[in-house]
Amino acid sequence: MRYVFLIPDYLAGAIQRKLFRFAKSIPVFKGSLHRIATNQNLRVVVAFGGTLNLMRHCQVAREQGADAVLATVSGQNNYGSLGAIKLAPFIKWSERRPSDICVLTDIYTRFIDSHQGPSIAYLQNPELIARNFGYKRENVTLWTDSPFMLERCREAYPGKPIEIVPNVVDCHTFPFVRQSDREPGLLFAFPRKGPEFIAQTMRRYQELGGRYWKLEKIDGLAIGELGKEFKRPQAFLASGDVEGCALPPQESMASGVVVVGKDARGANFSMRHRETAMIANTPEDAAAALRELEEEALREKISMNAHRFIERYFPENEPAALWRRIIAQHMTCG
Repeated sequence: MRYVFLIPDYLAGAIQRKLFRFAKSIPVFKGSLHRIATNQNLRVVVAFGGTLNLMRHCQVAREQGADAVLATVSGQNNYGSLGAIKLAPFIKWSERRPSDICVLTDIYTRFIDSHQGPSIAYLQNPELIARNFGYKRENVTLWTDSPFMLERCREAYPGKPIEIVPNVVDCHTFPFVRQSDREPGLLFAFPRKGPEFIAQTMRRYQELGGRYWKLEKIDGLAIGELGKEFKRPQAFLASGDVEGCALPPQESMASGVVVVGKDARGANFSMRHRETAMIANTPEDAAAALRELEEEALREKISMNAHRFIERYFPENEPAALWRRIIAQHMTCG
């Protein structure tokens, strides 16, 4: 019994990245980056969070004793080293066997019907839910990652059981660093997500008399480089209207960074207001929250609470328990 995790070939060249940045600057393409970057040949120029999450699940499955591999069209590892993750062996997608259990993210559910054996559709992004496969088949399992996504999936796939499974948060690449050991007032944001929200928040913050927070925009870094950079800021501005598995806020929490901003209609499910984060869905609220977060005691409390909350998603905790159960179930079923 083998688990095959389908991921796209990663085109990491400078030219491909420039073309992608140009494409995403065109308004008609906004909100459709997955579709822009992906084609029938399963190639991307961005390592999306859903892909990273799937790769991490593969590694956890292997650590629990499963025969698990990553599959791309080329069969090559184009990702290099992803932080501290030990990447599984790669095979060509065409080399899968009918008996393999294939795990695919929502963007690739269209390939499920071409596989005779069992498949797991891992649905992580509300914009990519599609009824483009035989979801009612007995050997097709549906997974998702949050209560928000569960409701969307129930609407799309009525009558089919759907399980919420844990993300895998890479606590090795994003180790915990206390607030007092970080650069005072440094605020990170991802400009590819909600640039208008970021700009308006900082303008409103300054209008409120805020002088503590200094914004630094982070974009285009490999995951290992991102992990190193996340040892620096005290806060992260969550600015996306839509989130898939919402790894950036969760990895911020793992590393001790205070998350402030949008909960993406509940997709950022780890955000609990004034407990694990500061939820602020408008620039006005975000600016006010940043003013509150100038208080050291509040930042310290939230960062510690958030780290304790997110520990459940570290590889050795809920993800490991999930895969022990999955492996046992498939062994029992023969």
